[in-house]
Amino acid sequence: MLKNMLKNKIENYIGKLNISKYIDLDDCFGVEFLAQGEYNINFILKDKVNKYVFRINTKSQLDLKNQIEYEYNAIKRLEESGVTPKVYYVDNSKKYIEYGILIMEYLEGEPLDYKKDLKKAANIFSNIHSIEIKEVDLKNFIVEKNIFTDRIEESKRLLKEFWNSRYIDIKIKLFFEKFLNWCDENKFKEEYFKNNPWKVINNTEVNSHNFIIGKNDYYLIDWEKPVISDPCQDLTQFLAPTTTLWKSNFILNSNEINEFFNHYEKRFKNKDIRERVDMYKPYLYLRALSWCAYAYIEYQNPNKDIKNMDTYNKIKEYLDENFMEKLLKRWI
Repeated sequence: MLKNMLKNKIENYIGKLNISKYIDLDDCFGVEFLAQGEYNINFILKDKVNKYVFRINTKSQLDLKNQIEYEYNAIKRLEESGVTPKVYYVDNSKKYIEYGILIMEYLEGEPLDYKKDLKKAANIFSNIHSIEIKEVDLKNFIVEKNIFTDRIEESKRLLKEFWNSRYIDIKIKLFFEKFLNWCDENKFKEEYFKNNPWKVINNTEVNSHNFIIGKNDYYLIDWEKPVISDPCQDLTQFLAPTTTLWKSNFILNSNEINEFFNHYEKRFKNKDIRERVDMYKPYLYLRALSWCAYAYIEYQNPNKDIKNMDTYNKIKEYLDENFMEKLLKRWI
């Protein structure tokens, strides 16, 4: 398996390069597998005292050649929030390991629990969304100016192989066609966001396992594909059933959602975040379902670098026609 091959390469990599310039790690260190996503594999570097995350990126969801550098620069920029990990080292040369590499802080804690951690999540988002966007950020981050149109174009890109795929049932193709047409016909409503701009750094992958909740501190990790956009992007995704069901099989009720908003809004007086979230919902669902369709086809490739069967089963669940119809009955 790829992770086993990489473990040996990491040991050799640390031995060959003078990584001690960047992190405090003695010669008697160990490498342990930590976790993997769809396009990243994470290991723990540790000695008797210190622990770090050694992160390997296998593919860019943003079609970036400098994917790992983009992630590194984002985490570095976000350190001032106090709710993201510190990052120490990046290597995009692919000279010793054929993938992008970064080393960052190892954080102790557990994934977010929707039943008890909503206030902590609201604090995390408000800390990040309070970072003042500077001119240099507009150059270093992808900036979304047309939040509905961008979702439509993103989905069309994700669905490029979908329409002619023999792995996709015709009923599912017709459903996606209908949904895409609805989104296209209603994209004029994004004028509201243009006329009332509110730009922050968004993570764009805010499922429960991308949070680390410690005894005293809490964090949002996995900054693989951040963008500068309206804060409704992350908040809508965080609250949506396509996210809460992903790792936790949980759906927030109206009281829990209200509790979250009440806490988030303490930092942003007179902001219309609830209205923005409500307007953005169908476009968030378009992104989520289109990614599932894209990933489903990817999973049919026997040469895919990383395969997580839990993810694959959840993808199939989301692409079920009954699930999609129930999710989108308000709009189509």
